[in-house]
Amino acid sequence: MHWLQTLDTNLFLFCNRWLVNPFFDWLMPILSGSNGTKHGLIAVAIAVGIALLCFGNRRARLCLLLMVLVMTTNDALICNMLKHAVARPRPFVTLSEARLFGQVGKGYVAPELNENGVDMAANQGSHNSMPSSHAANWFAATMVLFIYYRKSLWFMLPLALAVSFSRLYNGVHYPSDVLAGALVG
Repeated sequence: MHWLQTLDTNLFLFCNRWLVNPFFDWLMPILSGSNGTKHGLIAVAIAVGIALLCFGNRRARLCLLLMVLVMTTNDALICNMLKHAVARPRPFVTLSEARLFGQVGKGYVAPELNENGVDMAANQGSHNSMPSSHAANWFAATMVLFIYYRKSLWFMLPLALAVSFSRLYNGVHYPSDVLAGALVG
């Protein structure tokens, strides 16, 4: 298994360190939902969902219902449960040479326990890596849309792959985390 971990680490470092360029430094955080783009994407998704409920046909409404069902159970139940069970640290925690959103060695935010033992740094994001919830959610959305609208694959699959790659490029997931997330999705 050591060779598999070595391969995983080397593929991560290749994507995270050797494919660096100014365009990706701008694009990849956007694809990962950083710098406020996550809230914009959620707002657009809610607006489209409301429009489909009001003006869509039966097929569009079924697609929307299945999308909401799959996305909520996928992220809240399956991915979070697996992340806590596997408890694999993110690459920027274990690799000092990892770039985290363009900064080398930014590293881990240590837990800040209050007098009750509650981690006050928990709202700064999960420190567990396996599987990638971004990959799981985007591939789940891709599959649901593909079931109802076959041609959506031409748009959604490249987008799901780009978001998954952005997680490697930004330094928050190993390739196996992204692959596991894609399979869960």
